[in-house]
Amino acid sequence: MYKKIKKIISEIDAFLYRKFETHKSTKVLENIKEAQLIFSYLNKAGEESRIRFVGGCVRKACSGEIIDDIDLATILKPDEIKKILNEKEGIKVIDTGISHGTITVILNKKKFEITTLRKDVLTDGRHANVEFTTNWEEDASRRDFTINSIYSDIEGRIFNPMNGLHDLQKGLVKFIGSPDKRIQEDYLRILRYFRFFIQYSKAEYDQNIIKSIKRHINGLNKISNERIFDELKKIFLLKKSYSLFLNNSSKEIFLNIFPQIKYYKRLKVINNLNIFLKDKFDIILILGALILDQSNNYEYFCHKYKTSNNIKNRFKNISINFESLKNKKFYSEQNIKKLIYLSNKDYVKDLLLFSLCVNEKVKVSDIEQLLNFVNIYKALKFPITGDYLKEYGYETGQMLGKKLKSLEQKWIDNDFILDKEVLKKILH
Repeated sequence: MYKKIKKIISEIDAFLYRKFETHKSTKVLENIKEAQLIFSYLNKAGEESRIRFVGGCVRKACSGEIIDDIDLATILKPDEIKKILNEKEGIKVIDTGISHGTITVILNKKKFEITTLRKDVLTDGRHANVEFTTNWEEDASRRDFTINSIYSDIEGRIFNPMNGLHDLQKGLVKFIGSPDKRIQEDYLRILRYFRFFIQYSKAEYDQNIIKSIKRHINGLNKISNERIFDELKKIFLLKKSYSLFLNNSSKEIFLNIFPQIKYYKRLKVINNLNIFLKDKFDIILILGALILDQSNNYEYFCHKYKTSNNIKNRFKNISINFESLKNKKFYSEQNIKKLIYLSNKDYVKDLLLFSLCVNEKVKVSDIEQLLNFVNIYKALKFPITGDYLKEYGYETGQMLGKKLKSLEQKWIDNDFILDKEVLKKILH
């Protein structure tokens, strides 16, 4: 039995080591040399590791996913870390969350979040007062989900105090300890639960967790809308996000939190597109598909979640053109050229892609052709200037401006052509 267990552990260790050290699909490949340096600086020769990988990077490595950030946990206190690393050449140390034991280390433009082991003392549903510890089990026990409490040293040796690796392999998304307690520590964990469930679960929803979420759902009012919006974007970047709406419990809860998401069925349309088109839907366009119609309701959504002007303007562009997307004339090259001139290529691409969600008559092949047309089309510049009009007796001022505007509209309506003879007749 011992030999079997040892073999399993060695296989897991080897697997994780390959993921961190040699797997070319992960960004950790770029960071491993820097991580090795940090580990070598903070560990003492002959002693047990004082620093380990933790959380998302380990979870993703074990699942064969692309790793986009690296978190490290250590028994060393922030001041100790800073004292050691500030003496090393080429390392920049930033106090990003030092009151909670977190500092950011930048080495060769690679960023690492290093957090001292902690145990919670008091929480208010948004922030936790913490106390530092040297006990890895205590640090693990304060984390949210078992699958986020897996640690690894630089050699790929797993430390798995909450049995998170087993849960990850079995597709079980479980809170550590009491769901009520974990959720009350940080109400954003309600949304994080759904994100991880969509991504990793191979089981049905645990009804005890669902009941706990319903009991504490109003706690999300204590969470900043910026944090909620960030979590919302992460959820809808997942391939299986539509599964949220296939289960009555998750659908009810999610639409309670986000009543603006009226058009979730459009997700199914996007998912059924070919890879060429599906990949062109970024998270902003996906969110637009979920909430946009011909009304200006998007303005409340943008205000509530304090979105950037870029997001608001993209939503506005779709909303004001919403009805036009149902018109066959919209999809002519002449109209596309006009739209590019009056706005920009990115806005036109948004409209063409969005039309797939709201116009059942539009052909996918036609949209693909028009997208290619937009890519290669060279936007025109209105060839008539104020100086040109002055040659015909127009003086600088309101009349000249009106004439320029009138000529520009004729030029656009005539497929961006103004015959010279016709122009002379108009100006004389």
